[in-house]
Amino acid sequence: MRLLFLLAVLLVGCDTAEVIPEADPDPVRAPATYTVTFDATWSADTHPSDFPGSSAHFSPLTGATHAPDVTLWEVGGTATEGIRSMAETGAVATLRAEVEAMGVSTATFVEGGIVGVSPGTATAELTVTSLRPLASVVTMLAPSPDWFVGVDRLDLREGDGWADRVEVDLVVYDAGTDDGATYTAENAARAMRAPIAEATYGPLAGTTVGTLTFERQ
Repeated sequence: MRLLFLLAVLLVGCDTAEVIPEADPDPVRAPATYTVTFDATWSADTHPSDFPGSSAHFSPLTGATHAPDVTLWEVGGTATEGIRSMAETGAVATLRAEVEAMGVSTATFVEGGIVGVSPGTATAELTVTSLRPLASVVTMLAPSPDWFVGVDRLDLREGDGWADRVEVDLVVYDAGTDDGATYTAENAARAMRAPIAEATYGPLAGTTVGTLTFERQ
């Protein structure tokens, strides 16, 4: 009888004991909002060779915050139709559709201002979360065949939180969709797209044309 009593006490104790949850090995960060500032320095002073004067401009800052397994564009990769459209014409509707098709838990579209005449500045605002901690932002350099600047898969995480400020120098990329080699070259669409690559030819080869700065609010 005494043994049965002890077993009953033990069983009751198991039912009422506090269950302590295991620690989360990857704590969820609270969302963070950033102001993105594009400081375009491309000018007749920095790039005097064939500089296009008052027609020099950049399209809207655009892109996405997204999950680590998402790639909007990358050096060595093939431009999507959205990236081609952005790089050749500055239009962002197709890129927006590509991002929105991924679903909001995977990617969120970002669109900001333009640099109507370079040099100049433009801004955008974006929010990163634990599910979407990376940012990819692009803008077309124009006039040009298919040249653009931007960042790919920029990770804004820092330690257990978010970086306060990140600044990136911008080189010029060729989207690989047009064979033109000068600012105002005739349209020469490629039958097969070449990999996206840093522009190593023409008036912008090996140079920077501005910065992108991400500042946490």
